[in-house]
Amino acid sequence: MAVHVDFSLSWLASSRLPSAHAATLLRLVDAVAKSGSLKQAAKALGVSYRYAWGLLGEAERAFGAPLVELERGRGARPTALGEKLLWADRLIHAALEPQFMQLRHEVESGLAKALPRSIPHLVVHASHDVALTELPALCAERVDVDLVFRGADECLAGLANGKCDVAGFHVADALPRAAAAAAALGHWLDPRKHCLIHFIAREQGLIAAPDSHIRSVHDLTRPGVRFINRQSGGSARRSGEESVAAAVAEGHADAAFGLRADATRYRLDFVPLAVERYFLAIARSAVRSDAMQALVEVLKGREFAQRVARLPGYDASKAGARAELNAALNWVRRRTPTRSAA
Repeated sequence: MAVHVDFSLSWLASSRLPSAHAATLLRLVDAVAKSGSLKQAAKALGVSYRYAWGLLGEAERAFGAPLVELERGRGARPTALGEKLLWADRLIHAALEPQFMQLRHEVESGLAKALPRSIPHLVVHASHDVALTELPALCAERVDVDLVFRGADECLAGLANGKCDVAGFHVADALPRAAAAAAALGHWLDPRKHCLIHFIAREQGLIAAPDSHIRSVHDLTRPGVRFINRQSGGSARRSGEESVAAAVAEGHADAAFGLRADATRYRLDFVPLAVERYFLAIARSAVRSDAMQALVEVLKGREFAQRVARLPGYDASKAGARAELNAALNWVRRRTPTRSAA
């Protein structure tokens, strides 16, 4: 048995608009922005056109201005107020969701220690990735996953020192300093003791403001272009990718390195540069354990694949497959012992 904590974030409300209606309203305005049609937006939310129309009317009376503009023959689009509410919603979720996620894991882990254990337990320390947040719920029937987000180096150190069962980390092909990063991570892993499991691959590139006209890395050298570096490691409070994407969306920078998924989330431009491969490192002695076998089956399952498919730029086609260290850390050159002269 496992206890799962479910936080719901509802921030928009007024005396004339209940918070329950406001949550649906924001989803409706966002769907209008994506489809350009109130009819299609209502269909995407699974509500009737009449209900959607009534909800927009309720919002206009509450805020004194419309959130969606309807034009005959030209479909629908959010008004300036509607766009501003969507911006505020993205900003609030980006700031609070990682904190809720960490709090949920801490509460679930604390409660799990007081419950009788009928299923195996896995402690996973991993650099931040949104697809990882799916694992505790997907594994709940077969293995209790205790997920903690930390920097990649700290995660691999924890695996080497026996503080976790699984360490999650990513390596980027072709990005600057990728070889040095791989070597830094690789010193924690021993090919005789550890092996890897493929998790996901994700597109990495330039996240750019829509009006910046940035189409390649060469554009970063133009006078006046403001570039922000991605934070290193993984954070329990907010991932580096989310931080830089939010900074670009909020107008604090023109471009940053980040993921296609975060660019799409904030409706920013994206220039693909490389593919990041995300791996789970484990001890070879644990490969055939019940807990690890259950985790691998979840990774290879249809439901996990379907959830990852919803993330732009993500690929789970190799999820669950075994990989040797050299396949991931292919820049690492280990010393070969020299024979002493006879």
